[in-house]
Amino acid sequence: MKYFLWFIFGVVFVYIIYYILFIRKASRDIKPSSEAEYLIKCYKLDINKFSYRKFVRVVGIVSSIDVSLTSVIVMFVNGLVWQILFGLILVLPIIIISFMLLGHYYKNKESKDNSKELAKEKKYLDKQEEKFKKKEEKKQLKKAAKKTIKRKEKKK
Repeated sequence: MKYFLWFIFGVVFVYIIYYILFIRKASRDIKPSSEAEYLIKCYKLDINKFSYRKFVRVVGIVSSIDVSLTSVIVMFVNGLVWQILFGLILVLPIIIISFMLLGHYYKNKESKDNSKELAKEKKYLDKQEEKFKKKEEKKQLKKAAKKTIKRKEKKK
């Protein structure tokens, strides 16, 4: 039970870090994380055929599971040096296998009809764009207000 709790804690902790660094600012315009980029290039995925935001989230979850699984398995080994060596040897096969499965999953997903998923993402992106435009308009109004205040102060 102790190892299971460490596994869950590790998944959540690593995912939060991954979310802060990559997922929060994920969009088709910004360069994807190295894991997502690897999957896109290696499996020749067309990101326009599925939800990119969901793809980046799933990659984040798989990456956090990989790290947590490796750390929990290494806990069974005694000795710090052996844990490090075993972890270095173990991490690569776990990442390769999980990303291979994820790549095949998304390759199969490309061929299916994802119009509902894409429509949801487009709706979300449109809302985000509207919010961005409103923020920009507010900034412009504040700048214009500051300029008029400065002009009035100069006239006095």
